[in-house]
Amino acid sequence: MNNDHVIQASLGYYINPLISILLGMILLKEKLTKWQIFSFLLAAVGVVYLTMNFGVFPWISIVLALSFGLYGLLKKTVHISSMFGLTIETLIVAPIALFYLLYHQIDSGIAPDFTSSTTVLLILSGVATAIPLLLFASGAKRIPLSMIGFLQYIAPTLMLFLGVFLYHEPFTKAHLIAFLCIWTALAIYTISRTKWFKKQEQRFLVKRKSLGN
Repeated sequence: MNNDHVIQASLGYYINPLISILLGMILLKEKLTKWQIFSFLLAAVGVVYLTMNFGVFPWISIVLALSFGLYGLLKKTVHISSMFGLTIETLIVAPIALFYLLYHQIDSGIAPDFTSSTTVLLILSGVATAIPLLLFASGAKRIPLSMIGFLQYIAPTLMLFLGVFLYHEPFTKAHLIAFLCIWTALAIYTISRTKWFKKQEQRFLVKRKSLGN
């Protein structure tokens, strides 16, 4: 973000769901129906078209997508609580982040005399980051990784809407074609998952009834 790679970072959010779906199919042996495979290919067409219009090889986007895709796979396969897992991650990353911030104090924009309001905002940013990660870790244990992949298209879509309507960023033809492909794919995937949703609802009702008794 601080080195003018915002577009590559945003493109990584579009590639990441495809990585998650592939990891679920290949490593976790998750099976997709023909309609779900079609929706995956349709979303892939949209992402490839958007990537081709980017102009250069998006190596940053691919690294971001692979790293978070593997993160989701790890959350899916490691059987520990969400809070404990996030605590371990924080303990591992915190010393590295602290060293980086101290080493690049000038480039990162950190001032030694920042105000108390800035301190409060920094603390709140930690909370705002931790809550989605906890929810992601909890959800990853309950639904297929391929479904997580499709749901991950919601975030970049909301970001684009904010960029276009709030910050007045350009909405190109490439964005339009990519979004038509991606959201059509999401609609097809959701419809194909209707039976799965009904089964999960029935299981929840049975479990709730048994707990009530």
